Amino acid sequence: MLLGVAFAGISIDDYTVTKPVYKPGEPGVATISVSNPLGSERVTSITMTVNSAYELTVTSSPNLADIDSGGSAIVSIPFKVKQDANPGIYTINVFFRGYKMGDSAGTSVTSVNSIAIPITVVNEPEFSFSVDNKLLTGLDDVNLRIVNNGGIAKNVKISIVGPVSLYGADQIYAGEITGEKTIPLSLDSRSANEGVADLLAVLSYQDALGIPHTENATLRMTIRKEQLDILIIPQDKINTRDKSQLTLKVINEGTETISNLRIKFPGDSIKMMDVTELKFGDLLPGQSATKNATIYTELSPGVNLVDSRVEWIEKDVQMEEQRSIALTVTSDADVEVFLEAKPLPLTLGGDHTISVLVSNLGTFSIENVDVAIESPVMKSMDISNKQYIGGLQRDDFSTVQFLMHINATEPGIYPVYLDIHYRDQSGMWMQKKIQKEINIYNGTADEGGSSLPILIGLGVVIVLVWHFKFRKK
Repeated sequence: MLLGVAFAGISIDDYTVTKPVYKPGEPGVATISVSNPLGSERVTSITMTVNSAYELTVTSSPNLADIDSGGSAIVSIPFKVKQDANPGIYTINVFFRGYKMGDSAGTSVTSVNSIAIPITVVNEPEFSFSVDNKLLTGLDDVNLRIVNNGGIAKNVKISIVGPVSLYGADQIYAGEITGEKTIPLSLDSRSANEGVADLLAVLSYQDALGIPHTENATLRMTIRKEQLDILIIPQDKINTRDKSQLTLKVINEGTETISNLRIKFPGDSIKMMDVTELKFGDLLPGQSATKNATIYTELSPGVNLVDSRVEWIEKDVQMEEQRSIALTVTSDADVEVFLEAKPLPLTLGGDHTISVLVSNLGTFSIENVDVAIESPVMKSMDISNKQYIGGLQRDDFSTVQFLMHINATEPGIYPVYLDIHYRDQSGMWMQKKIQKEINIYNGTADEGGSSLPILIGLGVVIVLVWHFKFRKK
């Protein structure tokens, strides 16, 4: 990054630094290429002045010789990052001054140039990885322990590459990691070959300056196939705290016929309403069967590994095996919005603040809530027509405000479109679009009163606050 033009006599061609990123306390060297363009007068008595940010210490400043026309020189500037330096981008400023013959005999002209060299300083994360369970048998819960002995890692995302994969998600969001953090993973090794396998975990994250990085970790695991070579596939999602239809498809992936196959749920997580077990009968190699039953569950929304007992007949002997089945549970997530405007009434050409109250109507909290507002007769005067709310607990609500300009050409009743995005407890992204109506007046004195026939006035908002915050649950 040049901070001046290349005046004839001294030209700065390029610069380099020994590393793209430095840690606090690390040394480095900045190198500058300086030249005197061909056809210029010889530059003599060249001096170099160096100053830098507080976080950098320049350990020496070399001297420069004269540079003939068409000549060049390399300048190396050693420096060191101070131990107490905060993450940031700091500069080493270098100023060159020399003299060349002027147009008149006995005169000289000063030739100057300068450059600012950026030095990136950040304490990069340093990860180590371990797992609490190195034996995989199909669908397994594994706790991944991550220890960070370096700087903060933000927006950490974990994905698994290879025959062993994450179950129910493409990647896991781990947030910030400083020190130690344990991440629960659901792993699917059903497609992996039996034996020792390397599990490749890929971490993507940002350092303290927001610079993106990717790091790979290899974990040695052992794959052991279940004795009963079947694949159990849930065919749909089930709802929590409500009756649902549980449908399971079973595929015989083995080479032998499976006789009188049955699946039961011995625990309290799944309560079967009309039967005690799912009966799949006999399955030839490669054959599949699908059965369903009405169930009730109070499992938390998301992907849940549910314990089941698989029973079958093998060579006239009753056999059974414990098997975890991954069931996706959804919630009754829903939202509603209420509107208020100030000042009232809404008038042609007026600027008004529209308050949007978003309420969580479901029985579980929701996350990452944002709301966008649009109307053919209103133009947003904010940076964006979308605002972020964040999380809303059960029966909770939050209000955001938009500064809008009324650009309708005539009075009347017009639509307002609200687009709400959020993520429920199952991790699924939800969207709800809501249409409201507003009444716009021409602003004359005889048209006072509310301009929002279905927008919430201040008194109603107070009632809503009482309703959501203080009523009995």
